[in-house]
Amino acid sequence: MRRLNAVLPVAAVSTALLLAGCSSDTSTDAGSSGAATPTCEPGALPTHTDGKLTVAAGEAYSPWYIGEHDSGEGFESALVYEVADRLGYAEDDVEWELVTFEQIVSPSIKTFDFAAWQTSISDERRKAVDFSSPYLTTRQGVIVQEAGPFASATTLDELKDLRIGVTAAQTSLTLAKAAFGDDANLVPFNGAGDGMTALQSGTIDVMIMDVDQGVAASTEYFPDSVVVGTLPDQGTVEQYGLVLDLNSTLTECVSAAVDALEADGTLAELRTTWLKSDDIPELG
Repeated sequence: MRRLNAVLPVAAVSTALLLAGCSSDTSTDAGSSGAATPTCEPGALPTHTDGKLTVAAGEAYSPWYIGEHDSGEGFESALVYEVADRLGYAEDDVEWELVTFEQIVSPSIKTFDFAAWQTSISDERRKAVDFSSPYLTTRQGVIVQEAGPFASATTLDELKDLRIGVTAAQTSLTLAKAAFGDDANLVPFNGAGDGMTALQSGTIDVMIMDVDQGVAASTEYFPDSVVVGTLPDQGTVEQYGLVLDLNSTLTECVSAAVDALEADGTLAELRTTWLKSDDIPELG
């Protein structure tokens, strides 16, 4: 498998956590391309490089990427190779680029065919980029110190008067406001890694983030913390999609590949293998 074509320096794990790609506005719609439907000839799509599939991603961190991006281990790494296979590209035909999140969601012309970086599908983003069909529906996890006084919390009322960390301008901020109310003491951070560090130091009492990212953070990067539950459904369903150029000729083919993975049970298998949040309860 191909190694990463790095276009930005490798950062620490906390920086990787800080760059998680959740949005503040979400949509349950599938792909958003206005382009004409291409012929999805296996291995012969109009990609950036003939015969190759160039995939962009951010820093590699669990549970999305285990080890290198091209390891095939971790939810999104495994997903990319499954999509590539459905499109007719072998593992050695997949090239990786390391990019910033802004490069993924900006309206600029992409240097890659699609990106896999936990990017929430939103109406606002769909003005600048295309999304594939959704490959994951996620929830917002509630994380506290494992040895702290709130580790047994089962309701939002037990947490509502605490200092609650969220990631600024992302889904956790929007949903935390909806769950805890306008008077909640919400503390915004540039990224989840900063928030988890603040939780560890006692600067905040609770941290809100994508539940699957939260499980990995609490078991691997910040083992003194625990995910006690998820925020309740506030009428907003957050889904991740692969990101492509606006009106990309590839969007329909990539969406068809994702749809096929959903239909044959492959996505469910990937979720079971790499994501460990199914048994985390919703807070009442």
